[in-house]
Amino acid sequence: MLEKYEKAGKIAAKVRKQAAKKATAGMKVIDLVNWIESEIKSTGAGLSFPCNVSINQIAAHYTSPPNDDTLLCEGDIVKIDLGAEVDGYISDTAVTVIIEGDNAEPVDEEGNPLKMPGRLDDGNPTVTEDEIEERHAIKDASSSALENVISIIKDGVSLEDIGRVVQETMHSKGYTPIVNLSGHSLEQYNLHAGLSIPNYPEKSSVILKEGDHVAIEPFATNGVGMVNDIPHHYIYSYLRTRPLRQPDAKKLLKTIREDFTYFPFAQRHLMEGYDEHKLNRAMRPLITSRSIYPYAALKEKTDGMVAQTEHTIIVEKDGCKVTTL
Repeated sequence: MLEKYEKAGKIAAKVRKQAAKKATAGMKVIDLVNWIESEIKSTGAGLSFPCNVSINQIAAHYTSPPNDDTLLCEGDIVKIDLGAEVDGYISDTAVTVIIEGDNAEPVDEEGNPLKMPGRLDDGNPTVTEDEIEERHAIKDASSSALENVISIIKDGVSLEDIGRVVQETMHSKGYTPIVNLSGHSLEQYNLHAGLSIPNYPEKSSVILKEGDHVAIEPFATNGVGMVNDIPHHYIYSYLRTRPLRQPDAKKLLKTIREDFTYFPFAQRHLMEGYDEHKLNRAMRPLITSRSIYPYAALKEKTDGMVAQTEHTIIVEKDGCKVTTL
């Protein structure tokens, strides 16, 4: 079991490091996402979840839909969140990148504006040097908080103490943790296994124990530290089989049950045999019948910029082992 957690962690860590170098201005998000997922699968591992590439105010749960035109732009603060699974044993890791390079024109070959659902602005933003400097500082607040948490994790550490370290680290740098996002425990075939690892010192008597597997992911922002749902869904999970009337919906649910029983998936993972409109029609009754669960993309409440850093950790008696270094 430990060997498989460690193997999944090494795979994810290697791809994360490569992806952080690969993400440059002018690149389509869908090209980055497809590359990351292909690299993970080329090792024989599976995906713990669709690769998330969440830009600026979007904190989490953005992955490219089919035919995504979203471009990375100079100065973007981009969260790349990915994971691998080996026989159901999971890794989950994230890095924040401040995008560099020359922007591409946000228009197609005919000069029409690109449809870019992964952005909250209209095309290439103008970002000042001061704004870029602050985005680096937000990124540092997130990564420093994770380092400080790792330094205290061992058998018996409380979730309240973990949250306190996150909050104190970020406040010392002038930023705020996002309090309604948290880390989580991991088990075989279970990405969110019960424990929530807070990013502020909520009152809790729960402690971590030797052998626990957890993902720690401090989110830092220059906003108020809360996220709201936005009315777009890009990631889904299988819930249960329900009776359905539509033949296409029945067929699609069978595919989802067979291929994505345990781990979340994206709409683009289901394109074989469908065009985008046909797939949308087939998915609607699956959502309304609660056969599948749609995860809303999450945006910082006051449009603050957001950074995320994440490692998967195995709790030991006198410390911890980070599988995703």
